[in-house]
Amino acid sequence: MNSTLLAVILVAIILLLVLTRRKSGRGGTRPGRHAPRGFGRRGSARSGKSPAGSGFDGAGYWNARDVQFRQEDRPPVDARKARGLEAALADDVHGKFGEAATSALVARAAFGDKRKHYILQNVFIPTHTGYTEIDTVLLHVTGIYVFETKNISGEIEGGLDVERWNQELGPRVHHTLYNPIRQNTGHMGALLRQLKVRLESAHIYSFVVFSDRCALRNVPACGQFGSNGNGWQVLHLCELRDALDEAFRTRPQVYDARILESWWQALQPCVNVPESVRQNHVKSVQKLHTT
Repeated sequence: MNSTLLAVILVAIILLLVLTRRKSGRGGTRPGRHAPRGFGRRGSARSGKSPAGSGFDGAGYWNARDVQFRQEDRPPVDARKARGLEAALADDVHGKFGEAATSALVARAAFGDKRKHYILQNVFIPTHTGYTEIDTVLLHVTGIYVFETKNISGEIEGGLDVERWNQELGPRVHHTLYNPIRQNTGHMGALLRQLKVRLESAHIYSFVVFSDRCALRNVPACGQFGSNGNGWQVLHLCELRDALDEAFRTRPQVYDARILESWWQALQPCVNVPESVRQNHVKSVQKLHTT
């Protein structure tokens, strides 16, 4: 891809994110449920095992129900014909450009909604084993939204309770990745503990965002857990804006500006961490999330 065009795209995303942090907020409302294309219902499902893993406080809270599966024949974008932004994302070896693209779309949706919000990127939450990193967090009047970005290609398949999902790039090229639903559930649990929000009163939603160059062959693409309509969605980057617009229309305002600001302040130390923390975290998760 032309390096000048890539630089322009990166600058545009950075500027959008800077504006988001400076101007977050305002007023407006609207209510439906978005199901990304490719969904096929398989009835209700209930897991007796917490996606967050054993030992998580309130593990039963995360038991899944009303699970729907997604099965696609092909990805939304042919990687061989990718142009512009998709081509840049295809060269995103470390996934950072994909995370920035997710954050930019989150910012666009939140600004369009015009109600109070804060967006944070690369949030490092301390845990008993070190840190867990959240790609993007949206603190919004309708709830807490937690985003995990997977900027990868190939055919993706995995179950709700299995530890690792499969990625097939061709007849002879196979990889696995840590179950992203379980991964983001762990993120949400750590975030709620950091914010001192009780599980039973939380309004929190998980979005696992895959690139437009992969096919979600057979994955549990949406479901609910806990109370307050909490749950998750697995979707493509190209579907994220519509999914968020629908979420904002559907969900009532549950948090006021004062609590959102207090949470934003509480998370600042988790954003402004030393570089040594970032580097050590990268090394610690490489074995866990990819093989």
